[in-house]
Amino acid sequence: MKKNNIAFFSVVLAILAVLTIAPSAQAQSAANAPADSLGEIRKKGELVVGVSVFEPWVMRDKDGELVGYEIEVARKLAEDLGVGLKLVPVGFDGIMGDLVSGRFDVVITGMYATPERALVVNFTEPLNYSKVELVTNREKESGDDIDDYNRDGATLGFVAGTVYGDVAAQHFPKAKVQSFATELELFNALMEGNITAAIASTPTPEIKAKLSGGKLKVALKEPLAVYGESLAVRPGDAEFLNYLNTWVRYYRNSPWLNTEYKKWFVDMDWLEESR
Repeated sequence: MKKNNIAFFSVVLAILAVLTIAPSAQAQSAANAPADSLGEIRKKGELVVGVSVFEPWVMRDKDGELVGYEIEVARKLAEDLGVGLKLVPVGFDGIMGDLVSGRFDVVITGMYATPERALVVNFTEPLNYSKVELVTNREKESGDDIDDYNRDGATLGFVAGTVYGDVAAQHFPKAKVQSFATELELFNALMEGNITAAIASTPTPEIKAKLSGGKLKVALKEPLAVYGESLAVRPGDAEFLNYLNTWVRYYRNSPWLNTEYKKWFVDMDWLEESR
């Protein structure tokens, strides 16, 4: 009988201990839970998007307004969420840090998903794919083969913070590499002959060659790499990531997205309007 009483009281004490500790544990769990960005965005009625200038993904028109393929993507996303849109232009080198710190809700700027970046942010499925190409100054060119640029005396430029630095290290270990803060600075250096070639994603090399008056050209017949372009959110933001993946899958082959892609990457009538 005593043994039964002791066992009974032991069970009661264990239950009381659980009831006493549970609220504290629940509070701690709630404190450590990731923010519900999707719910917060809809509650505040505004989607804040981080972007960096890369033609024709994101650029400024004659009036200084932000335009481009990813700007239309951001507008459509905000519309489907039923909220307003705020665009925050920042330098590409620090855009992931700004996202993690909460400066904006999502990055929509044609960013490539890489293993290294995935340690810092979460990526959606690719919205598009683009080719990485080498564009060169005809006065500095070395030929139409990768090995022609993998040599001492060649200087290859790229925008800081992009994957192009890794591409340069993989394909051109013998060449000197130089980073630039913006794409404008990169191609100004190429036009002035200060670097041998620049690494950028299509259609930027084709656009720059077209506008250079014959001074620049796409150097190689095959791309250096092909990467998927994804949207990025903060780590642990599972609900928002799930929504964005659903959104990407829904629109990836839609008439709307195909029309926008054709407008900005194929027809490129905006070239005449912006010059």
